Amino acid sequence: MTTTTQLNLRIPVKLKKKAQNKAQNFWTNLNFLVKLFLIKFIQDDDLIEIKQNIKMEKIFDKWILEYLKSPKAKETTTQINKHLEQIIDEEDKYLI
Repeated sequence: MTTTTQLNLRIPVKLKKKAQNKAQNFWTNLNFLVKLFLIKFIQDDDLIEIKQNIKMEKIFDKWILEYLKSPKAKETTTQINKHLEQIIDEEDKYLI
């Protein structure tokens, strides 16, 4: 049998309860998860993985607004509107 030791941790009660509930959902317990963390901690040099949570919609929307406010976009929109007016004026040609 392997030699073991006891580890006492002081963590916020809410954190412990949330972790216990989540561990139970995965059919495990905090004891196993702490052991798993320690094993991974000593095995891996890059234990921490940084993830970015970027809202691409906000970036896209910001770019679209900046583009639509530009002089080039206003010129393009004006040209499109002129072509549409021309098509409407000559709609008889396009109707079957």
